[in-house]
Amino acid sequence: MIFRLREAKDKGEVEWLRHLEAAGLPVAPTLVLGFQGPNSLENEFYALANLPEQIRRAFKGVFGVRIDEEKLEAACAQAERLMRESYLLPERADELRQALPDGPLLVRYAGEAPFALEPGKQEALWALKRLWASRWEVDAVLERAPQLSPPEVPSLIQQVSALPDPDEDLSILASHALGKQIRVWSTDGKIVWVAEA
Repeated sequence: MIFRLREAKDKGEVEWLRHLEAAGLPVAPTLVLGFQGPNSLENEFYALANLPEQIRRAFKGVFGVRIDEEKLEAACAQAERLMRESYLLPERADELRQALPDGPLLVRYAGEAPFALEPGKQEALWALKRLWASRWEVDAVLERAPQLSPPEVPSLIQQVSALPDPDEDLSILASHALGKQIRVWSTDGKIVWVAEA
């Protein structure tokens, strides 16, 4: 459920970051909360709080011939509230806190822009729940409608000193290492975020 970058088996950006690290390029220390089937941390969080059933009930009657906008807004607000008010399994939260490095921590989904930069471990755990809750914002739900379930994407927690900026030099090196045109964002000379150019 909780993997160091070199141990993670996820595809997409996680695979690129792992490959770049193996190639000797500087990559920010990254924890991958893998979304590898039912045993992922996010899936466990949903299951333990019975969130899939509660969210399904909240969205009943929202999608029909037309979208009921009032019901949609109410359902999204309820889903976000359910996510924020639910808890990680205590032993899982402890395991995650122990695995996290010190210092500012960037929380985001793989393949997506940074979500939150937090000063410490506990704040990063709270941001992780907010990240998961963000999948239930109105725009996010409309983007995947009528599919209700959020996309299965690993969550990343990265040790950085500041939000990353585009890095042309590292983009060239990383593109060469991966054999494709990519863009890199870095902090303090370390690769944080990679996307196709």
